Amino acid sequence: MARRGALVVAVALVAGCASSPPPPWSEPADYTYDATIEVFGPASGQWRVTVRGGDVTEVEPLDDVARFSDVDGGATTEDFLTFAEYEQMYADAVAGGAATARLTRDESGALSRLEVDMSADAQDDEFTVVVTAVEVP
Repeated sequence: MARRGALVVAVALVAGCASSPPPPWSEPADYTYDATIEVFGPASGQWRVTVRGGDVTEVEPLDDVARFSDVDGGATTEDFLTFAEYEQMYADAVAGGAATARLTRDESGALSRLEVDMSADAQDDEFTVVVTAVEVP
């Protein structure tokens, strides 16, 4: 019986050491993030996205791909999401049986990467965002 108790304690200790993902970020109303976005559409490229009052209010292209996407009014603030909206996109993808749905958060719980592919057979529905910086004023 002592051996069984020791085994339970050992398993509990190992389980306690396992890394679990941090809970979602407590998203402030105002922040800015830099991200590389891979999508079939105008939001592709590296962008600085400004969120104010819980809404995307400004986007700035940071690389040639984004600048090209932004030509002739291609990309607008409506093409970009807040972190809460990315979390919802992930939840919807999981609930919808997506071929790929992966969400990674940094140590603070802020989004660091999201990959969604609703259908392995479709060529233009993949979406990836990699967040490289977050600033809270």
